[in-house]
Amino acid sequence: RDQYVGDVSDALKFAFLRTLAGNDRRLGVAWYYVPGDDGKSDERHVAWRDEPAWQQLDSVLHTGLSSLPERSVAALERAAIWPDTVMFHREPMPPFAGRPAWTSRLVQELRDADLVFLDPDNGIGTDPRKHATMAELQMLRVPGRAMVFISFPGRSLPHDQLVQRLHTQLAAGTGAQNILTLRTNVSVPRHPGSPFVVQRQRLFTIVDTDEVLVARAKDFARALQA
Repeated sequence: RDQYVGDVSDALKFAFLRTLAGNDRRLGVAWYYVPGDDGKSDERHVAWRDEPAWQQLDSVLHTGLSSLPERSVAALERAAIWPDTVMFHREPMPPFAGRPAWTSRLVQELRDADLVFLDPDNGIGTDPRKHATMAELQMLRVPGRAMVFISFPGRSLPHDQLVQRLHTQLAAGTGAQNILTLRTNVSVPRHPGSPFVVQRQRLFTIVDTDEVLVARAKDFARALQA
């Protein structure tokens, strides 16, 4: 949704994508775009812009996200943070009946990408309003292409077990064997100006990864930890 553009999750996921893509991967971004405001206040998490550590992580990204003229996906696509060959799919997500045709257009539009980022509300699952589906991953899988998606771990299981279950589901649902998940956690103010913080965990999973992407993911993990 437009209202979340430029928040701390964007800072994390785009810094990670920029590291993964480097100068030799053609990035395709599937937004799973939903117009309109959902009435929630999670979009308030933009205090990262004022923290020098984020500039150290990726100064180009920091400048680009901090200077957006508006909080919208359209403005985000125009920001100077993307590789020259990036491709986007921003068609709004349709009602359930229209999802297969929408997916076919997504696959066609990103057919030349060799690194695809899927950005649904909450990772892979069965609710088409919130998730990308295993069927969509299957349709996007081609030799030499890796896929990345973000998910938000709940509290139902320890995170080690959640990741293990996710990898098992992905292997069973797609046939992929080379799967890597990067676990991240950052602190954000409880509300603007608050001295108290809350933790925000994010998982970034790469399906059909290779040795180069694994090395880049580890480089990013070290940079983020620092």
